[in-house]
Amino acid sequence: LKSESWIDPRSIKIIERTVVPVIKVSTKDIRSKSLQLDISFDSPDHHGLDAIEMVTGIISHYPMVRPLVLVLKQFLLDKGLLTAYTGGLSSYCVFLMVTRYLQEHPLGWADSGVYLMGFLDFYGNCFDPRSTGISVEKKRYFPRPHYAQESDSSSKEWKNYPHTNLNRRHSYEDDAIDGSLSQSDSSSRHQYYKHRKRHYGQKYPTASRPFTFDPLFVEDPISHGNNVGRNSFRINQVQRAFSDAHRALVASLEWDMNSEADLNDEGCPLLKCLIQRDCD
Repeated sequence: LKSESWIDPRSIKIIERTVVPVIKVSTKDIRSKSLQLDISFDSPDHHGLDAIEMVTGIISHYPMVRPLVLVLKQFLLDKGLLTAYTGGLSSYCVFLMVTRYLQEHPLGWADSGVYLMGFLDFYGNCFDPRSTGISVEKKRYFPRPHYAQESDSSSKEWKNYPHTNLNRRHSYEDDAIDGSLSQSDSSSRHQYYKHRKRHYGQKYPTASRPFTFDPLFVEDPISHGNNVGRNSFRINQVQRAFSDAHRALVASLEWDMNSEADLNDEGCPLLKCLIQRDCD
């Protein structure tokens, strides 16, 4: 790789202590732009081709996944939280979290801005990674102590699960009556906390809790024995970043509603603010 003209040799990093070892490289600057690449190799634990098929299928069913993941990846990259081996979230983990959130909503009920606000609010202010796991395959959040008891009984592929038209929740919508932001479906938060309170703190045998000490549990739809969030020991920082971003966007929207500025002349000022490091 060092001899390749398109690779910056100073960027080469070998990450060996992972389920699938990777080589991280960056391309040389082309018009002030470079690409960051992860190169992996075939192994018994490598499911890259299966993952591509799964991701392609999910994006075709949930088109909003793509723009949300791109924005969130850039946001986390600016915060230094997009690398799993340093305690942040991997790109695959972000993809699964976004997919799980979108599974809670009927297709096409809102635009990407509303989805983004809802995602930041839910994972930043409501979600408790200590007691709750994430399963895209089963289309649900689940109490973590129950995982080992149920995972063995699930042998279906992710794409064979029927689509469920779930109720909309954890989002914000534009209130045309008073011109302010209002939280929709507040009962969903109540149901989430009720679910968490019912299961959190129950005693389970240690042998049936193999992922007890993992900071975040995101089930891999391709490999049930793999926790995609096992290395995310900075999940609290990730959640604070999501919460701060949500609060900043709400404040900016309320300011814009009370101003006479024409947002169409400024492009996407809120999005630019969200993904720029030097924006307060």
